[in-house]
Amino acid sequence: MKNYIYYVNPMSYNNLSVYDYSLISNIKNYQVEYFCSSKYDYEEKNLNTNKIYHYSSKKGILKILSYLKSQFLLYRKIKLNQDKIRAIHFQWLKIPHLDFLLLKMISKKSEIILTAHNILPHGSGNKYRSIYKKIYHKVDRLIVHTNETKNDLVDLFEVPTNKIHVVPHGILDVLDQTENNRVLESAKMFNDLYGLNNKTVFSSLGSISSYKGIDIIINTWKKKELINRDDVVLLIAGSGKNEKLLELKGVNNAIVINRFLSSHEFLACVRMSDFILMPYTKISQSGILLTAIGEKKRVIVSNVGGLTEPFEIGEIGYVLDKVNSDSLGRAILRAIDEKDNYPDESVWTRLFKYYDWSNIGRKTELVYSV
Repeated sequence: MKNYIYYVNPMSYNNLSVYDYSLISNIKNYQVEYFCSSKYDYEEKNLNTNKIYHYSSKKGILKILSYLKSQFLLYRKIKLNQDKIRAIHFQWLKIPHLDFLLLKMISKKSEIILTAHNILPHGSGNKYRSIYKKIYHKVDRLIVHTNETKNDLVDLFEVPTNKIHVVPHGILDVLDQTENNRVLESAKMFNDLYGLNNKTVFSSLGSISSYKGIDIIINTWKKKELINRDDVVLLIAGSGKNEKLLELKGVNNAIVINRFLSSHEFLACVRMSDFILMPYTKISQSGILLTAIGEKKRVIVSNVGGLTEPFEIGEIGYVLDKVNSDSLGRAILRAIDEKDNYPDESVWTRLFKYYDWSNIGRKTELVYSV
């Protein structure tokens, strides 16, 4: 009986390693062999781990050659063990044109499943549209996190609806609980440094990218209704370049930490936040959203991708009517007025149940068994 799943993620570090561990550890009826990055940095208990990807420490042509070597090792392993492999489950593809060649080579040996976290890479426009269309038609089954993403694959890429399976993205526990003290230390450091106590904190966290609406956030905060208030703070924390950040220089109630955040620093920022801002222009599903839910944090989101999915279960903040600074400004001012109105505990209970990893593991196994 073919009972092995080859689970492949070349980008398995930081939050992606948390995702992988959370899912794999809840696959109970299949033997999972995990092919991941040498930078995998989360729990390894009970994982059958093969750290074959080393490209991330290299540059230029060496990065590509390293990735090719890793894909060759994967191909050879698949060829040797094809009689016991039920399916090969790819979580992410790093170099889609090269990955498509690999998919062609292994498609006759095993069934291929791909999780489409985003239908196209962030910020790439239509650059990869044609190659991803080929990829989506080559694989046997696709996993997506929301019905909206499923509809986009059908409408934009002409993927047959019966090969697309909706499985939620689970809540991300960014750190092992034993590291909770480091989170508390980071939170105390930030509070002492920036004086955040007794202030309502609105935050934009993670990598700073245009699709996350950073321009909208900054334009909103510069409005007179917000920029002169001493009872609220805007916290922007994460790596990435954006010239708009300079416009917050000298603004007393705006804090910019423009660097890579360690896991415990990131989680400290989440916990210090009252509302997390996500006026994204395009997204399928957000790991930051799921982290926010895990910490019972309220959010302000745009009506794109899966950002509004939790609101079908309960009101955990505000949904923008339009993705612009006027709409975001109205939502922030409303949030300030209603800052003491927390969701009922039953809302969080229902959300935790829906995004529970054991439930997600069972749904993923159903995709494997098709």
